Amino acid sequence: MFSFTEAKVAATRVSCGARLGLPRWIADEQDSAAAVMSSGHEKQRALLQLDMASGHLAAGRFDGAFTMAARALETGLRYKSGRIVERARAVRRSYSGPTPPRVVRDFDDRLYGVFL
Repeated sequence: MFSFTEAKVAATRVSCGARLGLPRWIADEQDSAAAVMSSGHEKQRALLQLDMASGHLAAGRFDGAFTMAARALETGLRYKSGRIVERARAVRRSYSGPTPPRVVRDFDDRLYGVFL
């Protein structure tokens, strides 16, 4: 049996908000999910960071979104996690704009040529 704490509930809400495209929901639960973000489970933290990045992206905060996504991508590459890398690619695909800002181009450069 696993313990299901308030922090895990908040992390689940963040993930659901990201999948539903509800940036306000993500922002409301972000502080409550801080315990999960400081846990020792780096892969879980990276997936949660990507969910938060999706929320920032949906809210139009590109710098924060791609900064978080880049940190999560580094974790995915370090652990050779295809799941994390694919989720990072999904975050990138969700951005569409005429000319990507520098932070997006930097993210693209890091993602370019990654095969897991």
